[in-house]
Amino acid sequence: MNTDPVPLATFNELEPARQLQQRLLAAKIGATINDESKIERFWFMSAPLAAIHIEVPQREYLHARRTIEEWDKADGGLRQAVRCPECGSSRIEFPQLTRKFITPTLLRFFIWLRILQKEFYCLDCQFTWPPEVRKERELDILGFPRDSRFWHPEKTRSDTRRS
Repeated sequence: MNTDPVPLATFNELEPARQLQQRLLAAKIGATINDESKIERFWFMSAPLAAIHIEVPQREYLHARRTIEEWDKADGGLRQAVRCPECGSSRIEFPQLTRKFITPTLLRFFIWLRILQKEFYCLDCQFTWPPEVRKERELDILGFPRDSRFWHPEKTRSDTRRS
């Protein structure tokens, strides 16, 4: 029987993960915390996001998932967890690279060069999303950015008059 740990929930901070782990242990579900914050800081060259994982043995996964879903409905037990915007799952990886194979080393190099962007990855629905939502620039009728001083020099003149 396979007893490899399976990710159950993901957090940015250690304390909420510890609280959930204690609740799972009290419910007789073997839960461990896997803190990847040092790995992310060194190997992925980034500030750790979604680096704290609650893991359970594979044979207990379904029971543990149902239990934390009930707790979340009852008292918001997962309110501090990192959640997928698409399906609501808390089984998230950041960055979106696997840690189980050598090929991602090349991709890490591309991320370091800023050729690729680091994104969150949902293990349940495979949805990816950026850590920061970029605001689209407002465009004028010709498609030029409204906040451009080159295309809209009247903006800079009116700003200097107000001062």
